[in-house]
Amino acid sequence: MTLGWSMHSGVFPASKDKVMRILFILSGNRSETEKGEGELIKIAKHQGDSLIRMGYSVDYFFITGKGLRGYMCSIPKIRKKIKAGNYDIVHAHYSLSAIAASLAGNHKMVASLMGSDTYSHPVMLLVIRFFCRFRWDVVIVKTELMRTRIRSRKAIILPNGVDVERFHPAADSDARRLLELPEKKIIMFAADPSRPEKNFQLAQEAFTRLDRKDVVLLPVFNKPNNQMPLYMNAADVLLLTSLWEGSVNVVKEAMACNLPVVSTDVGDVKSNTEGLQGYYITSFDAAEIAEKLGTALDLENEIRGSERIRELGLDSASVNKRLTEIYRLVKSKPTAHNE
Repeated sequence: MTLGWSMHSGVFPASKDKVMRILFILSGNRSETEKGEGELIKIAKHQGDSLIRMGYSVDYFFITGKGLRGYMCSIPKIRKKIKAGNYDIVHAHYSLSAIAASLAGNHKMVASLMGSDTYSHPVMLLVIRFFCRFRWDVVIVKTELMRTRIRSRKAIILPNGVDVERFHPAADSDARRLLELPEKKIIMFAADPSRPEKNFQLAQEAFTRLDRKDVVLLPVFNKPNNQMPLYMNAADVLLLTSLWEGSVNVVKEAMACNLPVVSTDVGDVKSNTEGLQGYYITSFDAAEIAEKLGTALDLENEIRGSERIRELGLDSASVNKRLTEIYRLVKSKPTAHNE
């Protein structure tokens, strides 16, 4: 079954123009959610709900069904939804959702690629490049590397924004008490250890090499979203050992909470944290990671990650302002124009 529902705000943009109607299309498959697509849904819902608060009209359409066949079977339902909604923009999140939406008609399309889709099978990457060139009006990517991989001049780099009203520095003692965490220093691993690309085995090896009795390695996943700021403020350092990433939300959320980070050089972590005290980029060497963890755990300098988030315009409000500029650009141009 394919689900769709609408959320609207009573507050409209200051402009006298007709309120822009936007349809978000994304996966609602439980199996994919277990593989990490749940994070995609949270990101897209946060983005859409923020647009609603700004006065835009946003509907959500969730594709359900197994594998590629499920996406293809959703095409008639997407077509019906678009026809009934008379949308100005269809914004699909993740490549398969964008392909399905593209095949549902000749509407104005924005496609957001999330990172993993640009590291997919070479044949799938060719398919993505085809749709970038001939069908999608604008392609949103998270990093310069993603733009390079899809080879599209239509690609615009727009990372996911951080909700700084939720993720901000708070007293670690309060967070630890609310979460009932041990009175030890905490290395937070904010991902499902069973996902191979998160490389938890390397995190465990580095923790073993650290060899400190006053420290625990705490995997945090499948937790209520409203608890994540508490975990960020309770922890002493965030550890990321991923093999690849796009725009790494968990690192930006840690920065917003002034939480130190030790990370492999993936996604946009290096560019966002370069030169910032308390943020360390490492290779995939466990000994080096252990060394950086020790430095981060014993750091006494003031952390200024939250300031960097605002300086870079990575808060949700700044990112959404740029997104609405993209929508206006797409609306003003002919549909599906070629490069």
